[in-house]
Amino acid sequence: MARERIKVTRPDATGFDEVVKPVRDRSDFTTLKVDSIDAFEKKRRQSEQVQKPVSTSDAPVESMTTGEESGKLQEPVSESAGDPRPATSLARKKSISKNEKRDRPSNSAMPRVEKNELVELSLPPRRRPDGYINLSLRLRVLGRHAEALKVLEDNGVDVRDVFRTAYRSIPPINFIPRYVPQVAEPSGPGKYSYRIGPPVLQATIKAIEAQVRGGANASRASLLLGQIEPVWFEKLDLTIKEYTK
Repeated sequence: MARERIKVTRPDATGFDEVVKPVRDRSDFTTLKVDSIDAFEKKRRQSEQVQKPVSTSDAPVESMTTGEESGKLQEPVSESAGDPRPATSLARKKSISKNEKRDRPSNSAMPRVEKNELVELSLPPRRRPDGYINLSLRLRVLGRHAEALKVLEDNGVDVRDVFRTAYRSIPPINFIPRYVPQVAEPSGPGKYSYRIGPPVLQATIKAIEAQVRGGANASRASLLLGQIEPVWFEKLDLTIKEYTK
C-alpha cells in the first residue's frame, strides 16, 4: 500500500526553493567582444606593412637607413679606386690568414725538448787495441790502513780522494803472462776499496790460467791482482801519511 504524500497547507519558509543567482556575471569572459577583434586585426595589418620589403625601384635615392641595417646590407667598397671588384669580407680575410699560418713552416715541426728532460749521452766509439779487454778490478786495503783512514774521515777528508791520489802515482801497469800471488796480509773493511778497469791482453789471461791449478774456473781478479797489490799498498801508505800531516 503506497504511502500518501504529505499535504502542505502553507508556503515553504525554509528558503530552499529559491534559485540562487551568481554574484558576478561571467558573460564577459566567455564571449569575445567586437572591439577586441577589431583592435587585434588593426595591429596585424600594421605589422605586415612594416615587414613588407620595399622595392628598389619605388624607394627614393636618398633613403636613410639605421646603423645596424647599413652594416648588414651594404658591402664594403674596394680600397683601390680603379678596381671595381668588391673588397674581401672580414670572414674571408680570417680564413685566408688561417690558411697562411697553416702553410707557413713553424717551430712545432721541430722536435721539442722539455726543460727537465734528460737525453742520452752519445760518445764516439773508442778503438780498443786488438786482443785487449777491460776488466773491473777492486783494489783492497789492509787491516793496518783502516784506523788511519777512519781518522781522515773524521777530519772531513774524502777517502776516495786518498785512493785516487795513490793510484795515480802508480806507473802504467803492464800485466805479464806470469802468475803472482796476492799479498798475504789480512784485508781491511770492505767499504774501503777502489775499483779500476785496466786493459789486459786475452793471451796474458789464458797464459796465467794455465799456470794455476783450476785457473780456468778462478776469477780473473784473483789471477791479476798479485801484480798490482805490492805497489798499490806502497803508494797508499805514502798517500795516507801526506794527508795525515
